[in-house]
This record gives sequence, C-alpha cells and structure tokens, in this order.
Amino acid sequence: MSLALHDLLVCCRRLENEKAVERRKEVENFKRLLRDSETVRQLDRNSDSKQGKQLNWDAVFSVLQKYFQKEIKNLQQTKPNASASTQTMRQKKIQEVGSLVKYFIRCANKRGPRLKCQELLIYVMEIIRDPTSCAAYGSDCSNILLKDILSVRKYWCEISQQQWSELLILYSQLYLKPSGNISRVLVARIIHTLMRGYCFQTDGLSSDMLIFFSKAMQSARQEKNSAGLDHIVGAMNIFCNKFADNCRLRICKAGEEILPTLLYIWTHYRPKDSLKASIIELFRLQVHIHHPKGAKTQGRGAYDFTKWQSILHNLYDVLVNEINLISSRGKYSSGSRNIAVKENLIELMADICHQVFTEDTKVLEITQSYAVTQREPSEDTVPNKRRRIELGWEVIRDNMQISQKDFDVIPW
Repeated sequence: MSLALHDLLVCCRRLENEKAVERRKEVENFKRLLRDSETVRQLDRNSDSKQGKQLNWDAVFSVLQKYFQKEIKNLQQTKPNASASTQTMRQKKIQEVGSLVKYFIRCANKRGPRLKCQELLIYVMEIIRDPTSCAAYGSDCSNILLKDILSVRKYWCEISQQQWSELLILYSQLYLKPSGNISRVLVARIIHTLMRGYCFQTDGLSSDMLIFFSKAMQSARQEKNSAGLDHIVGAMNIFCNKFADNCRLRICKAGEEILPTLLYIWTHYRPKDSLKASIIELFRLQVHIHHPKGAKTQGRGAYDFTKWQSILHNLYDVLVNEINLISSRGKYSSGSRNIAVKENLIELMADICHQVFTEDTKVLEITQSYAVTQREPSEDTVPNKRRRIELGWEVIRDNMQISQKDFDVIPW
C-alpha cells in the first residue's frame, strides 16, 4: 500500500471513532487527503482494477456511511427544546456532514462513475425514508440524487424497475406533503427526471402515478401554488407518450380528470411560460390520443365522450382568449419587440378547431367547469357557470392583428 493510501486508511479508522469530538477533528484531514492528486490516482486505479482487498472509492464510501450513521445517532440525542446556541451548533454540524458526503461523491465520480450505483441509492433512500434524517439531510440528499446519480446514464442501466417505482413513490409523497427543508421545485425536477428514466428503462405502467398526477393538480389548485408544476406536467407528458398505445382508455380517463383542473390553473393563476408550454403539450397529446389520426367519430374517441367534448369547448374558449391577450400585447407594446403567437399554441388551436367546428354551429353554450371555485362535496349541487361562445375561424382571425410590424399571423 502506498503512503498516500496508508494515510487515508488511518484517517478512515479515526472517522469511525465513537467520540464525536475525535471524528470531527479528522474531517478536515479527510478533505485534505481527497485533494491530494496521488491519493485520487491510487483510488481510481484500485477501483478500476476491481480487486476487492484494495482500498478503493467504494471502501472509503462505506466508512463515510458509518460516520454518517454515527452523526445521525448523535443528532437524535440532541434535545428539541435546547437553547438557541445549541440549536445553531446542531445546524452547523448537519451542514458539515451533508457537505462532506456531497464533496466525497463528487471527488469519486469526477473522472467518471466509480462508486457503485446501488450503494448510492441505498444511502439516498434510507435518508429520505427516515423522518429525522430527511429533515436534516433531505435537501442535500435530493441534490445528490438529481445531480450525481440520475445525471449519469450508466447508472440508469443499474437501477431496477422496482427501484425506479420506489423512488417515484417516495418523491411523489414528498411533493404532496412537502418538507420545509426540501424545495418543492427540486422534488418536481427529480420526479420529472425519474419519470424519464422509468419510461426509458421499464415497460410496466404504474397506476400509482396516475393517482399522483390527479392529486398533484388538485393540490396546486387548492393551495394556489404552482411551484414545480411545469415539471410535474412534463412528467405526465412523458408518461402519456410512453403508455398511450397500450393503455389508451386509461390515459384518456386520466386526461379527462386532470385537464379541467389545468384549465382552471391557466385562467386563474397566471402560470409562467414554461408551465403553459407543458400544459399545451399535454393537451396536444390528449387530443391525439383521444382522436387517433384526427378521427372525429365517437367510437374511437374518449373514455367519456360528453365530458371530453365539454373539455374541448372550454379549451377552445381559453385559447381564443389567450390569442386575444397576446394580440393586445402587440397592439399596445412599444419598441421593436415582435409579438407572435407561438407555434405550439397555433398547432393546438388547429387540432381543437378540427374537433369543435361544424358547418351548422356558429354559437355554442358551454359549461365553464374550469372557472368555478373548488367546492366542498356538500355543495356539488351548485350549477357550474354557463356562457355562450362563438365558433369559427373568423373569431380567431379577428383576434389577431394583421400587422407585419408588431404581430405575426401564422397560417395553418
């Protein structure tokens, strides 16, 4: 064993000391050794050679996990009603331990993935499942999952279908019942990335995710909080794309349950552009799934055709208003900035018009289910708001400014 690795081995043994003070003394020495190029080179070589008796990155990570467990145990012994200075010291220790693990993982995998994926996943899932450790290290751990595990394509091949499902369930629960220490946007980004991996690496449809998507939309509506919702809708788009062919009716049913809520969010919460883009993509997918090859027949259409027709008419109304809003921005804006309806919105409008336009119907009375405030079950008998809308290309055309200078009309 080289001198560099001998020093690291001695340091690792000291990190396993039962005394917290002795362990903390060794942390800076541990970081210093990881910055040493010879130590890193030796660990890389031993990890690549796959010789079990050599000190390698996995062996050091095993020691670090034991150190982490000791610190968690020590953390649990701290009284919750301790003084402010004690709580401050406790928080400082939490940050030190979390940053040490992150630092080590990034040192090990900086030149390519050398740590075992399964060991990293076990570390992440144990922390997220335990309320105490999740409260203390959940945010750091989630960042490790997103940036150091899910960003490595080699690791995707080593994650089993069961683990993809378990991770999705864990983070779905975190999204619906957020922890104050973990950003909801971070959780949503992880769900989006996990869904990509799940759909790319597995073939099984998860009914739990359909339930989650519905709950997530309702939660956003009730809490008036759309943080991270663009990533959740993006995850649903991936899910629908994957399972539309083999599970059409189930995907149609899920869409018919969720889309009215998304229309409500669109019209009431002024969603940012990224969320609007995700919603537009979901509606386009649902239209294509409900109407294969543009079919207008009821037999090849929706799970509940009447409900689906109502959604289409409400969506048409929302899109006309959206185009009118964009047009007014072009009309009253100053400067040379060009205002135009985006291509994805035009494409969705074309799909919707194909379904709702008829030769003999120019005015339609619709039920604006998306415009009604969420009610308690006891108030379900209160009727939804009804209004009359005009149908036809002329309505859309009149809402667009035909001016080369400040507004573009894109024909289809």
